[in-house]
Amino acid sequence: MSVLELDGVEVDYVRRGRMPIRAVAGASVSVAPGEIVGLVGESGCGKSTLAHAAVGLVATRGGEIRFGGIQVTPLTRRARSPQLLPLQIVFQDPFLSLNPRRRVGSQITDGFSTDDGRGSRRERVAELLELVGLTADAADRYPHQFSGGQRQRLAIARALAADPSILVLDEPLSALDASAQAQIANLLIDLSQRLTIGMLLISHDLAIVREMATTISVMYLGVIVEEGPAEQIWTTPQHPYTQALIGAVPEADGLGRLPESLAGEVPDPSRPPSGCRFHPRCPHAFGVCVERTPTLREASSSGRVACWLYESADVTRVPDDPLG
Repeated sequence: MSVLELDGVEVDYVRRGRMPIRAVAGASVSVAPGEIVGLVGESGCGKSTLAHAAVGLVATRGGEIRFGGIQVTPLTRRARSPQLLPLQIVFQDPFLSLNPRRRVGSQITDGFSTDDGRGSRRERVAELLELVGLTADAADRYPHQFSGGQRQRLAIARALAADPSILVLDEPLSALDASAQAQIANLLIDLSQRLTIGMLLISHDLAIVREMATTISVMYLGVIVEEGPAEQIWTTPQHPYTQALIGAVPEADGLGRLPESLAGEVPDPSRPPSGCRFHPRCPHAFGVCVERTPTLREASSSGRVACWLYESADVTRVPDDPLG
């Protein structure tokens, strides 16, 4: 059963005197306990906006966001409902999300709601630091005294202080070097399994998502175009966009082959293409792709895809007359 449910979420950015930008145009994602859902796509596809909307940092124009059956509303100056505190977020750059003027121990205690009989606050801080691979004396130091990977561990410890059942991870590895990325990725997998925490992992790095996620949702220009088990998405991608993303991932195969780059650029979200949003860049596009929007439907026993190539029951395809 899903704990976090995003159903048909829409998010607009309004600009004075200009067309509003529909950053998210009806996306649906769900996360169950202990599940890591990877949300992937190019920059500008709305991934981070959807992540911020999931925790109430961005107001939605339409759709619903529910956490444990409770509607998630945008944050205000008032304290958040205690029922929503187990919904936490970890940001991309930990140096920007940690207060440089406060010792890290005091920042971790911000997540403690009440004295629940599990020992003193200092003992609990030490337990959380150990849980993320740091020593107890780290509590008395400041964020600038740590490396990038260690700061991300501190940000994770602070999120864990609220006893989360869901962590939204907004590009948590992209600001780190390769070694730190691998360590933090392994830490997050371990925490998800040990503490049964569901995670929504936002990333543009499909190779990392493949190693971490149990399920992958592929986002393009504000909508989900494919979703399914991680290994299935990687080995047998259905949507042309997913195929292009995977084809662009470098492989150390010793043959000297270069990855294939995806043609074109992400369109302006304030003026999205008609029909299938991917059709101007799709090598398989045909007539109906320009006219009608495909729905996300089953394309295999465990995956779904939004593409007219898989809706042959009510569409006549003309493969010899592609658009593009």
